[in-house]
Amino acid sequence: MFLRILVAALFLAIPAAAETICEPPRGTALTVVGVASNDTLNMRSGPAASNPIVSAIGPNERGVTATGRVSWARGQCTTTCSGAAGGLNDTGRSIAFGCKARGDIWYEVRRSNGAVGWSSARFLDLASGAATTPPAPSRPVIESRFSYTCGASGRMTVEVHKGGGQADVTISGKTYRLQQRANAALRLSFQASDGARLRGGRDLVEWRWPNGTRINCLR
Repeated sequence: MFLRILVAALFLAIPAAAETICEPPRGTALTVVGVASNDTLNMRSGPAASNPIVSAIGPNERGVTATGRVSWARGQCTTTCSGAAGGLNDTGRSIAFGCKARGDIWYEVRRSNGAVGWSSARFLDLASGAATTPPAPSRPVIESRFSYTCGASGRMTVEVHKGGGQADVTISGKTYRLQQRANAALRLSFQASDGARLRGGRDLVEWRWPNGTRINCLR
């Protein structure tokens, strides 16, 4: 009996997985977090703050569960969470936790009185009290680093992670993490879900910002 209790306690101590954060299974118990004790969490007719309020959850209310329906913001959140069922790497987990913290994930929830509506996952955690703080991402191992001059935009640094699957691009003071895209004709071929893109070789690359603006950079 003692062993069974110990095992159960260990499972409760495990932080909530990013895969569960993306899509809590139907029936998962939830608690309200980040809401004042004299306030409530709105439930809406759809997964957006612009939708009408259909009910509200008190900060200490019991019996709130997930229906299994979720909504992810377009871009990185959808790209990452749609593949969460197969497991996520450290980068994917960090993205998923970031999406939840920004309010870019919504859960459809059910109260004990039967009311059903959508609430921002930013204010909902697993009822077990498991932490939903993102794990510290492991520092990527840089396999190669390139520096380019990009005219009025200054310099750009490209750090390719070990294995070549990802690269960090820093330009105009902002860093973008991109995924490798197969292209036998190009030594550097990376793209992010928000539209940022890098294409080219060692000496000349084309950089594209998420808004579509492009610039050529030279080593």
